[in-house]
Amino acid sequence: MRTGSYAATVGAMEQQKRLDIIANNIANANSPGYKKDGVLFSNFLDQASYTNKTQGAVRETGNKSDIALFGKGYLKVQSDRGILYTRAGNLTIDSSKNLVTQEGWPVLGKNGPIKIENSANMRIEDNGQVFDENTLTDTLDIVEFPADAGLKKVLGSYFEPTASGVTATASEGCTVRQGSLESANFNPVEEMVQMVDTMRNFEAYQKTMQIFDRDLDAQLIAKLTG
Repeated sequence: MRTGSYAATVGAMEQQKRLDIIANNIANANSPGYKKDGVLFSNFLDQASYTNKTQGAVRETGNKSDIALFGKGYLKVQSDRGILYTRAGNLTIDSSKNLVTQEGWPVLGKNGPIKIENSANMRIEDNGQVFDENTLTDTLDIVEFPADAGLKKVLGSYFEPTASGVTATASEGCTVRQGSLESANFNPVEEMVQMVDTMRNFEAYQKTMQIFDRDLDAQLIAKLTG
C-alpha cells in the first residue's frame, strides 16, 4: 500500500514540474528568440531539464532596430551579471545612443558597445555590419559554441555556458535580417494541449493518492477498534 501511495505521490510531483515548465513556455509565447524548455524523468525523482534550441519562425516587423538571426549563432550582450548570449533581436537605442536589449543591456560589436547617432538611418547588413547612415559603425559580434558545449538558460531568452572556460567563437554561417524577429520556437496551441493532458494526469495521481489514504485510514481504524 505504501509503495503505491509513494508512486502516486512521485507521479503527481512529476506532472506538477511539467505543468510549471509548460506554463512558463506559454507565458513566453510572444517573446522573440525564446526557446522551449522541457523535462525528462528517470528513476522516480531524477529529472533533467533541457532547452530546444531549434530555429523559430521569422516574421517581418519593419522596425529598423529589430533583427532576426538565421543559423547557429547568438548575439553577445553585456548584462548586469556579465556576458550573456541571446537570439532575442527586439533591440532599441538608449539615451546614450547605444544599441541595447529591452533590458537596457548593450549589444556588443567586434569593438564593444555599438553606438548609433541617427537611428532613423541605421542599416544592418546580412553579415552583421552596422551602418549609421553611410558610416560603418561596427559589426555585430555574433558567436557560436562547440557542439559539445552546454548552454543553460539564465533568464527568459538569455544563455550562458554551463561550464567555465568554454570559449565562444565567431559564427561562420549565421546571417542577419533587419526589420524582422525570430519567434518562439513552439506552437502555443500544442503547448496548451500538453497542459490539459498534464493537468488530467496530475488530477488522476491526486485521486489515486486520496484512495490510498482512505484505505490506509480504514486499516488503522480497523486495527484500533478490532
